[in-house]
Amino acid sequence: MRVRRAIAEVKYRPVLKRTGLEEARPGAERNFIIIHIDALAFDYLLKAIRRGYMPFVRKLLESGNYRLALWNCGLPSATPSFQAGLFYGDSFDICGFRWYEKDRNVTIEGKNPQSMHLVQERVAGGKIPLLRGGAAYFSMLDGGAANALFALGSMDSSHFLQSVRGVTWALLFLLNPVRFLRIFALSLWEYIRWWARRTFQTLFPSPLPWATNPFLNIVVNILFREMQTYACLMDIYRNLPAIYTNYYGYDEVAHQTGPASEEAFRVLKGIDSQIRQIFKMCSEEPFDRYDIFIMSDHGLTPSVPFRKAYGQSFGDFVREIVKETAIREFYGSERMEYRGPFRRLMEALRSVGNWPWNEDAERVPEGTVVVSCSGPLAHIYFTAHRERLSLSQIGRLYPGVIEKLLEHPGVGIIAAEEGEEIRFLSSEGSLTWEKGRVRGDLSIFAPYGDPGEVAEEMARLASFPHAGDLIVLGAMRKKGVIVTFEEQVATHGGPGGAQTRAFILYPSHVPLRVGPRTRARDFYRFFLAYYRGKTLPEPLALEVSEAGLEAGLTTSTARGERKP
Repeated sequence: MRVRRAIAEVKYRPVLKRTGLEEARPGAERNFIIIHIDALAFDYLLKAIRRGYMPFVRKLLESGNYRLALWNCGLPSATPSFQAGLFYGDSFDICGFRWYEKDRNVTIEGKNPQSMHLVQERVAGGKIPLLRGGAAYFSMLDGGAANALFALGSMDSSHFLQSVRGVTWALLFLLNPVRFLRIFALSLWEYIRWWARRTFQTLFPSPLPWATNPFLNIVVNILFREMQTYACLMDIYRNLPAIYTNYYGYDEVAHQTGPASEEAFRVLKGIDSQIRQIFKMCSEEPFDRYDIFIMSDHGLTPSVPFRKAYGQSFGDFVREIVKETAIREFYGSERMEYRGPFRRLMEALRSVGNWPWNEDAERVPEGTVVVSCSGPLAHIYFTAHRERLSLSQIGRLYPGVIEKLLEHPGVGIIAAEEGEEIRFLSSEGSLTWEKGRVRGDLSIFAPYGDPGEVAEEMARLASFPHAGDLIVLGAMRKKGVIVTFEEQVATHGGPGGAQTRAFILYPSHVPLRVGPRTRARDFYRFFLAYYRGKTLPEPLALEVSEAGLEAGLTTSTARGERKP
């Protein structure tokens, strides 16, 4: 114990002094760490373990000290919705990774700091933030964390100067000679490997995607990954009550190469190594006060881009059928032709606060039809009408549009409001949903999963105030491939395939059993109850032992009594 404490003092005490960070006083409760592996589906986690890419996670499972469970993330299957549910217990009106708001004439996007700050203000109102007094790293929302690094929800103009301390910490991290040499060696190897693979691809061409731009892996999967792990280790030393870190490199690479590609699984191997470091530090006193959870927010489904399959983007197709109306299409930057980390960083910084050159960047001219795409999920907004249009109004104002959408082979299902009902249309049939009552053919949802569950989630999504006048799902094709409205070979955002099949790996002693209807908001309420003693006024969509819950807040929380 003394040796480990002495080593930690040498490694972390100088950084704390230079940044002004303080240690937290130990309390009676246990602390927790949430390790988030972005976009890793339950199915592909098992494949990665079987293929030997995650040996430490496999060891955890074989030890019997950890349980693995599948849970359904619901809709939209996107990180903003997950983090809002996990951090604040509320994902209402989060319509995808990006959407448009008619009343404010603004587009919300998950990688835009200004957008995420707005979303965070909405969902946080009156809530107890899960990470209060803790830390959040590489997150879209900050969960009320006292220390947040690269958390977009904190990067508005009023909080920007508070990030200077984080920048100082990052510079001290890079000046650490051991870490610098490690990052330099890994980066050099990554670049050499990429050039070797590129040469091989030139000599033996293949239509399959095989690798991303080397700077993507160097920045996201080496520099950022090492940085956030170091931050977690320092926070364990500081005894912060709650730590959240998001390893998002798998999501970036798998979008471009596929969820089970060698490149994507190589990223998981690196993440597995980082997880091992965190567990190692928490394995002995005085740092054994933490319970560690490993979980994903959603999964990925193999996809074919609408543009590749049909020779035009989805927005171009909408332009053809609407006619004589301006179209503005919003979709993501995760494309085969990676734009480069520095350009993306500058774009993020330019969207912080209300800087003059960003005031009108997201606004669209009145009368424009907005097509906002989140993977295989698209919202269509007719902005000439500031109120949300019903299905019958769209049919009258834009004749033929609905019929032509349904005729297109890349379109699976269309959803729209009609009074208090939600109408679902497809080329195979129709369905009406009204307050849980179903009329029509539920089988139209069969290609996307359990028809009843998918219909319920789609009805909830369609009821959001800022959902599109029309909501469009890409068609499910053979062999579990879905049509996506972005340039991706693996996608998420809607139902279908593995994109809603998330996982959680949790300590066996935690009195938790995850069920098929568990959502992120249920984890939020469980964490508050088990680790902070907050009451649960409503039943959870997961099973919790009452005796175990009480024990977790009394006798079993003594220092060192339960070990991760």
